[in-house]
Amino acid sequence: MPLVADSEAGFIIHSRPFKEKSLLLDLYTLNYGRISAVARVSKSSASRSMGVYQPFIPLKLYLRQGRSSLWQLSDAIIQRQSFNIVPPKIFSAIYLNELLYYLTIPQDPEPHLFAAYLDALERLEKDEDEFMILRNFEGILIESLGYAPDYETINGESFKSDSFYIYLPKNGFIESSDVDNLLFSGKDLICIKNRDFSERNTRIALKKLFKVIVDSLLNGRTLKSRALYSQFLMVK
Repeated sequence: MPLVADSEAGFIIHSRPFKEKSLLLDLYTLNYGRISAVARVSKSSASRSMGVYQPFIPLKLYLRQGRSSLWQLSDAIIQRQSFNIVPPKIFSAIYLNELLYYLTIPQDPEPHLFAAYLDALERLEKDEDEFMILRNFEGILIESLGYAPDYETINGESFKSDSFYIYLPKNGFIESSDVDNLLFSGKDLICIKNRDFSERNTRIALKKLFKVIVDSLLNGRTLKSRALYSQFLMVK
């Protein structure tokens, strides 16, 4: 029996042409997680469709799934205008979409992650602290995927403020005396564990830690958002 989803909250995170007069849309939805759907675009509705099928627009989706994992999108209604996120923060919004597109499991709903994504877009639009917006989202995403770090060593020992540690993705923290730019100070890790980000070095350590985890999950895949941001800085 076909699965029908009416009035489903969601966003378009990726789109591309599909066959003739259709688009293949990757959607992130509240109750179904990441799904792929085909949307037909007729000549009479092309202008309207191109205005609707864009990222960062909260949509009410009308979907139907047949025997395959591919859904059919019969309608999409805009719930509010697109989030007005301007450069350079737009590259952070694109980054969020790429993380959802590449790292989430198809049809694995995570309402908490959906709420975090919506919150991140709202805060980027309001020009709030970009650093914490990204770290909060990364943290929730990593946790939802089951890769949140345990803030202790792999031996179950607490961090020592005067020691240094290396993080091994999917394993954990190991105390190390080697000189390496991937080392984390025990002091910073204690602050991260206590969610005390008042010190600049702690914020740098948090960003570095989450990048190590995200990059390991991406498994060598490069993100366009990072390249676009680098290009933006070069021409700024």
